[in-house]
Amino acid sequence: MKACLTVIPARLGSTRFPRKVLARLSGRSMVEWCWRSAVAAGLGPVLVAVDSREVSDEVRRFGGTAVMTPRSCRSGSDRVWLAARGRREPIILNYQGDMPLLRPETLRSTVKALSRGVDIATAVIPLGSERRADDPNVVKAVLSDNGRCLYFTRAKAPSCRDGRRARRWEHLGLYAYRREALRRFVSLPPSALEKTERLEQLRALEAGMVIHAAVVDEPPVAVDVPADLRNAERLLRRGKK
Repeated sequence: MKACLTVIPARLGSTRFPRKVLARLSGRSMVEWCWRSAVAAGLGPVLVAVDSREVSDEVRRFGGTAVMTPRSCRSGSDRVWLAARGRREPIILNYQGDMPLLRPETLRSTVKALSRGVDIATAVIPLGSERRADDPNVVKAVLSDNGRCLYFTRAKAPSCRDGRRARRWEHLGLYAYRREALRRFVSLPPSALEKTERLEQLRALEAGMVIHAAVVDEPPVAVDVPADLRNAERLLRRGKK
């Protein structure tokens, strides 16, 4: 596997959950949980791209390396690119800070999916409940049989009109980019579908970039709103991490 740089974008402001990256989960901040998982994956160096001194101080407290980036960054991927552009690793893993309990093997599986020669790799899990299928905070991925990503949406998709149960996938906030693919991606303007769904990965699809998904085994523990943090606490108490 080629050398990989993992960058965790850790923006202090968050519309749905302000100061989310500093929220405490079993005594550790969200950003520390993500950093620990990234380090344990053993893929290479790990940076935390921050936009405030407060988050930078927290990263230094637990032994991580913080890179200051502007608050004006329009997306997490732009923040990742600013932190990574002066380095040489050919693969850049964007580990978004709202999945604090991801297993290290999930990060490795995502990077491994780039071996197919695609531009971007990501990860999905089976979408197991109708409640999550109906939740607009849960991003769904529509995949071809070979794992190519065809679309991402906050709506319920795909839908079967003949009554059969469709294979549905929940998207995890994790992207592995080839360096040139990330450089191209952040140079593109936000696309129409990206603005509609508020999902930046649609910009890549509209530009003709190829994204493949690794199917992994993870509990659905994305933290988008405070109630999700309570769910993560319950999973930790049950020994799911």
